Amino acid sequence: MVLLEESSRIEEMLTAIKRIVSLIKQNFERDFKKMHVTQSQILVMRVLNQYGDMKISDISRELDLSNSTVSGIIDRLVEKKIVKRKRSEEDRRIVMISLAEEYRQPVKKQLNAFANKMRRALSTTTEEDLDSIMQGLEKLERILEESQEYKERGRS
Repeated sequence: MVLLEESSRIEEMLTAIKRIVSLIKQNFERDFKKMHVTQSQILVMRVLNQYGDMKISDISRELDLSNSTVSGIIDRLVEKKIVKRKRSEEDRRIVMISLAEEYRQPVKKQLNAFANKMRRALSTTTEEDLDSIMQGLEKLERILEESQEYKERGRS
């Protein structure tokens, strides 16, 4: 019986995580609707806004996505003229990705608007509740990372 209760609890937790991710995704996409971009494209734009010009491999590492996945996302953003590819002056083999000049301010504005919306939503929460939420999320992250590391060690 304990195993069934534990399984049910895990399902509840996974469902809650899925709902939270979905709500964040919906808010992101609504805020960026005018640009006609996807969640993945928004994440790439956020990274470029935060760090400036980057190589695809650096964006991939930051987002924990494969180079080929990020390259496809970049292709679509280039088609929309939201980002640009430019070869490094020092090493022509290196291609840097940057937000197009005309999109830097709108992207920054939308990202700030989203952050402010999240701050307002969470402002009704007590400091104690925020600490509790963060502790729970950090603990879940540690558990999942340890589980992943354990599985990876088992394969070696």
